[in-house]
Amino acid sequence: MTQARRTTGQRLVHHPIRTREQLARHLQWALSVELSTIPPYLCALYSIQDRSTAAGDVMRDVVIEEMLHMSLVSNLMNAIGARPSLAAEDVPLYPGYMPHHAAGGPFIQLQPLSAALARSVFMAIEQPESTPKAPAEGDRFATIGQFYKAIEDGFERCSSEDPALFARDTGFQRADIYVGAGGGELVVVHDLAGAKRALTEITEQGEGAPLARPPLPGEEPFGAYDHYGMRPDGTYGPIVGTPWELSHYRRFEQLATGEVDIPTTYPMAPNPRAADLAAPVRDLSELFDACYTLVLLALERTFTSADTDGAFFGQAFPIMQTALPALATVLVQTPVNLSADPGLGPNTGPAFVHRPRSPEQIADSARALVGHAPDLGSAYSDAWDDALDSTIAAVTENSIGAVTTLRRGKPRS
Repeated sequence: MTQARRTTGQRLVHHPIRTREQLARHLQWALSVELSTIPPYLCALYSIQDRSTAAGDVMRDVVIEEMLHMSLVSNLMNAIGARPSLAAEDVPLYPGYMPHHAAGGPFIQLQPLSAALARSVFMAIEQPESTPKAPAEGDRFATIGQFYKAIEDGFERCSSEDPALFARDTGFQRADIYVGAGGGELVVVHDLAGAKRALTEITEQGEGAPLARPPLPGEEPFGAYDHYGMRPDGTYGPIVGTPWELSHYRRFEQLATGEVDIPTTYPMAPNPRAADLAAPVRDLSELFDACYTLVLLALERTFTSADTDGAFFGQAFPIMQTALPALATVLVQTPVNLSADPGLGPNTGPAFVHRPRSPEQIADSARALVGHAPDLGSAYSDAWDDALDSTIAAVTENSIGAVTTLRRGKPRS
């Protein structure tokens, strides 16, 4: 049966997923949807002057969990013999609407963190279904939960009609690259039950949760997840042993309502563009884009080849941990007009544009910028050179140290 809903001036009919090819296409859309949330969440994190605050913890943890969702979708694709892609055509641009969402929103922009941003954009992205009876919706969905409901229906239908659906497993699923400190598990999918478990992992973590409520007794073992909130010592984070992990929607609501304070942010202009900048800041902005793109390509290689250590631990992880935050921190402290006061702005920031360059090209570009910071003070010059040094190290060092550190202590971005 098809489901239908009305939009302004048109009737939109959603057709069930009936073939493996349709299922793979929807999963690729899901990968782009998950990716579309990470740059705006990261931008909000990078805009915070003191990222050790509760708000910084909220944004950092959500980003890590969105990375988990991307990994889960990639495993689902591999389970049915599909290839996850993070090529340019699959990478969202900003500002813009969420890929494959119904017309009218949410409109995603790169902005500094604020209560208004949390309410009008972030909560809109993570909006739960209005009722558990909300229909499954594929392309042009109303909520992410309804989109994943369509995918789950597709898995049920395709697996019943195609007994060999999961026999096409590529062998490139991953179980050991999730570095989150809170709830969530990277599920390897071998059958319909595993697919449903992976999809539930995504939706119950906050994207399209049918109801914002704690689970009923028996639904979840006590202490299986950590509740995120203010602890007795005044810090924000997981309260171990409580049986409910706050959804992304609820965590953003905490920011929107002031339950978690919004700290001081840099005066970053919305939706930065390298083209609006003069050299050498334009070159630094493009260097950030190149590092971001290298992360995407390394993540794609993680789920399409056997090179997990080299792709994820040796490239994607160290760049995410060191180069991206260091470069972004310099950018958000840099006025668009270099004669302006960086304390007042407007300042630039990361643009998250797909800009492919090889590691060697990135390292050469970074070396060429060392010692050429704009005249914004000695502390700024030191931060500029430190960020470039971190970038050079991240794209040239081998994976051994990163693997050892990660598997020992699960560091956070």
